[in-house]
Amino acid sequence: MIRKAGPQDADALAAFLEAHIDSSMFLLGNLDALGTQETEHPYGTSFFLQETGDGIIGVFGATNSGLLACQIPRLTALEAQTYAHLLKGYTLRGMTGPSEQVALILDALPLRDAVWQVNQDEPLYTFALDELGAVDAEIRTPAPDDRDTLTAWFDAYMTETNTKPGGDAAARRADAAIGSDRLRLLVEDGQITAMTSVNAVARGVAQVGGVFVPSDLRGKGRGGRVIAAHLAELKARGFHKATLFANSDAAARAYERIGFCHVGRYRVALLQDPITLANPA
Repeated sequence: MIRKAGPQDADALAAFLEAHIDSSMFLLGNLDALGTQETEHPYGTSFFLQETGDGIIGVFGATNSGLLACQIPRLTALEAQTYAHLLKGYTLRGMTGPSEQVALILDALPLRDAVWQVNQDEPLYTFALDELGAVDAEIRTPAPDDRDTLTAWFDAYMTETNTKPGGDAAARRADAAIGSDRLRLLVEDGQITAMTSVNAVARGVAQVGGVFVPSDLRGKGRGGRVIAAHLAELKARGFHKATLFANSDAAARAYERIGFCHVGRYRVALLQDPITLANPA
C-alpha cells in the first residue's frame, strides 16, 4: 500500500530513513526541519509511504519546489508507475536518490521531451568522523568582504558542475553564504583559497558539498584540506559521520585520501527547464 504521510507518521518515517541515512539525507533533513505538512517553504516535502504489515518499506518525497527524492530499496518498475500517476500535475525540476531507484521512477514519468541540465550517477561516500586524524589547516566563516570572490567562485562552480540556473544565482548564493554556519573557507597566508559547505544535516550526519578550488590554485591538495578542516569542526560540534557524492574522478580521489569509503551510487538529475507532468505513458 502507498499512502501520504501525516504528522502521526513522523517518528516511524524518520526511523526508516535513518536506517538508510547515507542516501536519505535530503529526505530526512527536510523531515527534521519542516515536518510533513509544510506547504510554503521550498524544501517542504510531501512524503508518500510504501507499507506492508511489517511497517514502512519505502519513502517517496516531492518538495514544494519541484524536486523528488526516494528511498525505496525494493522498488519495482510496476510500483514506479504508481508513483508516476501520483505526480500528475506536479511541476518537476529534478530528482536525486539511489541510482537504480531514480532510474526506475524517471523511466516511468512522461519525460520523453525532457532536456537534462544534469543527469548522472555519482559515487556515494561516507566517513566515520572518529577516524579523522589531526588536521593542520585554517578555515573561517565567509565575511562581507568575501562577497565578490564568492560570487565568482559560485559562478565557476555552477558552470563546471552544469548546475547554473542563469540570472544572478551566483550573487544570491554569495549573499546567502555571508556568515553561514554551513560554508567554510580555507585560509592560507591571509587569503581564501578554497571553499566547502554542508548541504544537509540529520541525526548527527552531515552531507558535504559545494567543494571548490579556483582553477589556478588546483593540484596542491587544497580541496582535501578544506574538507578535512571542516570535518574536524563538525566533529567538534558533535557530528559523528559525513557523507557526500563525487562529481569527478579527481574529487573522488581527494575524498578517498581523507578516508571516505565508497558505499554506493547516487543519481543527480536536474532538468534544464521545469516540466509539468501529464499522465504517464
